[in-house]
Amino acid sequence: MCTMSSCCVALFKRSYATKTKLTAIFNEDVRQMVLREDIKARKHPGRCNLKAKPFPDNLTDAVLKTLKGGQLKNVMSDSKLLLNYLHSRHSPIEQSEIMEKKQQNRVELEKKYYCENMSEEQQIKFEKFINNRVERLVAQRTYNWKPIDYSNRHVCHQYLLSRIAPEYNVINTIFNELQQRDPNFAPESLFDFGSGIGTVTLNAKNIWKDSLKEYYCVDTSSTMNDLARLLLQEGNPNNENILPKGLFYRQFLPASPNLKFDLVVSAYTLFELPDIKNRFETLLNLWNKTKKYIVLVEMGTRAGFNLINEARDLLLEISSQNNTKSHVFSPCPHEHSCPRYDTDDTPCNFEVSYYTPRIAQQSVIKRELFSYIIIKKGKRPDTDEQWPRIVRPVLVRSKHSICRMCTSSGKLQEIIFTASKNGKIPYWCARSSKWGDRLPVVIKEEKVEGEGEEEEVEEKSEQN
Repeated sequence: MCTMSSCCVALFKRSYATKTKLTAIFNEDVRQMVLREDIKARKHPGRCNLKAKPFPDNLTDAVLKTLKGGQLKNVMSDSKLLLNYLHSRHSPIEQSEIMEKKQQNRVELEKKYYCENMSEEQQIKFEKFINNRVERLVAQRTYNWKPIDYSNRHVCHQYLLSRIAPEYNVINTIFNELQQRDPNFAPESLFDFGSGIGTVTLNAKNIWKDSLKEYYCVDTSSTMNDLARLLLQEGNPNNENILPKGLFYRQFLPASPNLKFDLVVSAYTLFELPDIKNRFETLLNLWNKTKKYIVLVEMGTRAGFNLINEARDLLLEISSQNNTKSHVFSPCPHEHSCPRYDTDDTPCNFEVSYYTPRIAQQSVIKRELFSYIIIKKGKRPDTDEQWPRIVRPVLVRSKHSICRMCTSSGKLQEIIFTASKNGKIPYWCARSSKWGDRLPVVIKEEKVEGEGEEEEVEEKSEQN
């Protein structure tokens, strides 16, 4: 028999939280191709990442012949310094930002040093002191952007030696994806803005040489134009007959507003424009000259990605305002704002492996990060399933693989693939995919209610 005692009885209710369940629906055509053994799962149609190949010997010879007039040791030493500078570079600070910083510093300094009852002479000296201090502080805390002097032949040689291999392979990777996904695209005209050492022309000539009839290259540096031309001539200025037909080098954008090109490219150029006004005017000019595709490429640093994302937003906004249909061809499977830019501090970039040229040293494999955007004029085809893009290295684990992807809904989503849950073919496709590839799946989101933790809602005392 229970004695008189008091005990606490707690009543609980179970809470329910709405969760999102992600389901990856594998492309049936790809499944059948693998089952028929037309392709292997590790070579599915979403693969874009190319294996590193030795740098072409004929191009290495052309570089050596081009550098013959310079001192190779000095060029090699200085090219490393230039490369470090390029990787650490930021876009120019806008004048409005500088004025804002000056105002903030002025307010802080005046609050710190101001004294009441100053004479007129003291007031003048104080103002001078504050102005000098503000200028000095802003100069110390603000990135000092400067254009690179590509009219200097030695600087051009440094750039050639340090950037020919990574830029050549980055452009090759981008153009190969374009050709793979749109095999019917046969451009007759190419416009290369900021053509530099000519890596765009070199790759375009290799991939679309049967269709291209015009190569229009613009670079403000005549020295760079001469260098690019000499590379196409394999280092011999007398080799006029091996230059592609319809090749033009200019120092300014074409004046005619009616001139249009099938393929417009701006690679590693936006950093050279002094402010956002110049960038916007240039991008608008390039967009108006685009007939089918525009390709923009920058280094895969945070600053480089910011410039690409800025250009992406501008071109999509222009397209929507003018009621002209266009869509992002690559890398994004959507036209929403970039989820990486909105929610993350890391840039949306991709990686390419390449061999360095054999110039005074052994060829070694290196890696280059790059950010890019390809926008195609015209409506997105109804047949485009907008496969998600893998935006970070696939995490391959025991019996499962984790893919971090940018999806057609404009979100960064993560899916764990296993053979038991997804099937062997989707599992092996995911497991063999690399950073930058597309995965042949459609991701469906489903809202489900999941049980949460028990929540105490009432407590009362009971007497026996």
